[in-house]
Amino acid sequence: MAIVGVLLTVLALTLTSVVLAPPGSSVAAWWPAAGVSVAALLWMRGRNRWVLGAGLFAVSVLGNLVGDRPLAVSVGFALANLAETVVVTLLLLRSGGARSALSSMAGLGAFLRACGVGAVVIAVGAGATVQLTGTGDFVAVARAVGASHGAALLLVLPWFLGASAPPQRRPSERVAQWLTLLVVVAAVFGPRQSLPLSFVPFVALMWGAVRMGQRTVYAQLVLSGVIVTLLSAIGGGPFAHVSAGYPPEVVIALVQTFVVCSALLVLPLSVAIRQRQEAMTELQRSEALFRHGFNGARVGMLLLQRDHGALRIVELNGVALRLLTGGDGRTERDVLGQSWSGLLDPLSALDVDGVVPGSPVSAVREDDPAQGWQGEVQVARPSRAWLEVTLSPLEEYGGDLYTAQLVDITERREAEAQLRSALEKERRAVERLTELDQAKDDFVSNISHELRTPITSVIGYAEMLTEGDAGDLNRLQRGMVEKVERNAERLLALIEDVLAVSRVDAGSFSFTASEVDVVHCAWQAAEALEKMSSDAEVTLTVVAPHDPVLVAGDFAQLERALLNLGSNALKFTPAGGRVTVRVTVAADDVVRIAVEDSGMGVPEAEAHRLFERFFRSSTAQAEAIQGTGLGLTIVSSIAHAHHGDVGYAPRSGGGSVFTLTLPLLQTHGVPVPAGGDGATS
Repeated sequence: MAIVGVLLTVLALTLTSVVLAPPGSSVAAWWPAAGVSVAALLWMRGRNRWVLGAGLFAVSVLGNLVGDRPLAVSVGFALANLAETVVVTLLLLRSGGARSALSSMAGLGAFLRACGVGAVVIAVGAGATVQLTGTGDFVAVARAVGASHGAALLLVLPWFLGASAPPQRRPSERVAQWLTLLVVVAAVFGPRQSLPLSFVPFVALMWGAVRMGQRTVYAQLVLSGVIVTLLSAIGGGPFAHVSAGYPPEVVIALVQTFVVCSALLVLPLSVAIRQRQEAMTELQRSEALFRHGFNGARVGMLLLQRDHGALRIVELNGVALRLLTGGDGRTERDVLGQSWSGLLDPLSALDVDGVVPGSPVSAVREDDPAQGWQGEVQVARPSRAWLEVTLSPLEEYGGDLYTAQLVDITERREAEAQLRSALEKERRAVERLTELDQAKDDFVSNISHELRTPITSVIGYAEMLTEGDAGDLNRLQRGMVEKVERNAERLLALIEDVLAVSRVDAGSFSFTASEVDVVHCAWQAAEALEKMSSDAEVTLTVVAPHDPVLVAGDFAQLERALLNLGSNALKFTPAGGRVTVRVTVAADDVVRIAVEDSGMGVPEAEAHRLFERFFRSSTAQAEAIQGTGLGLTIVSSIAHAHHGDVGYAPRSGGGSVFTLTLPLLQTHGVPVPAGGDGATS
């Protein structure tokens, strides 16, 4: 339906142009169908363009035939019209399409070139047609047809190429401009007017181009072109009088040249005005966006301009005003134009002045201030606020403009100062605690050494008394001496434990590694605990391989660890119970020495504290079981020194299982093998 409507419109315009051709002329005075044909072909897509092109050719032939033109002339004119339409359409599509034709000066240039080429094509085609058919003069026809089609393209085609929004103007100005144009055109091209005043309508047209929208300009060009063409056709205006006695084609050429000149004068002006309006709109939008971002920023924003070695404030937002004045009552007007460094502390002002190229301070800076600057400055009194500044030059303005972002860091600096003070106090406290800890270690070590000598002497004399070196003892005396000896040995064991823990704290807990058979070590510990198990009426059993199981370590330390675990198990196991020392070699190249007992166990809530120094379980306290709470701590230290570990787990059926895990001794990358298990009591 769209194609049919276009073809009917083109046919109507063609018939009108042919019928209204001046008497005696072989061509029409104006050909608006050219502009409509190009617009229709420009907006069509795909196959519709081919269909429309064929239809335009047929309609042009039909219109010329209806105008009593010979078939050959009709076909020739139709071919020329189609060639013009195709050429103009292709040139416009190549330059960006219909929407960009009259939106910029570059688009306007492409539009004028396309119209000019189209006018040349139709002029050559029409001139060649009349020359070949012998129905007219090539030059006269080409001149008249080229002018009429060029005018039609320039006046009709812009209607279909888009236009800017009309500006807001008072209705009275619009009416006055329209009346002025109509009166001037009618007066200049009136039937009895012969003065050469054809330039006068240009003034009214330019008024419309400057003050009215593009749609108004297009309408006035078409209307003035139609009026000038009709009045000149009936003999009015300067062109009809000047060309009196010449062929009608001369008048047509002059009139359409006038119309073309009107378009060439007004269209560039309207496009320039449109670009200016769009640029102003974009500028206003950008300025509004800048103002919104600048004034609405949550940080201080400054726009600074370099002036004789100083940065002067051009713009600032409310946050920057508050930061720089401290809310002392100064307004934006009071600080605009001032040197920014004048609002800062003198030391900070030196840093800021160094940013400005050409200032005395910048001459001695090692960095390049023209690349911007970031730092911290302090505001002058009364504010004294600390600001973090990011200063950036705007290169597009020749480096004379700078933007500055201000962030209030006063609270952060105060917090940092407090943190530094707290860290300094903590450092001094740590040093003091370290000194106290060292003094404690020294005291424990010294007092333990001092106590060990008299305790050893007490034990020695007690043994001598027991053996009768000072005479025979009766039963009561022997019992009292044995108690002295037993408690002295407990005190000596306590001293040894304290010394061991002290060496761990001091980092001097070390040993010389050698091959240690943990099976032999387990047997030695069991033999040492044999009297304790007998007195406690607890069965002590060792389950271990027959072959040696070697680890790298210190025999005495490992034996001590097993003694501590074994003695703990015996103390917490009631009479009739059982304690088992089990040595097993695991598949992951470790040996596990588990000490199991059937005693009272450890409350689940206290299990995680077993290896803390001086910790004694609530069970031990309730049963008044003697101990210092250092035995398991020493076991843990010995295990870690041997690159092993110690752990606890409740025993199924009651009791505890403490497991000492040690890495096997590697010989050329292969663990030392272990034999089968054996057991003894």
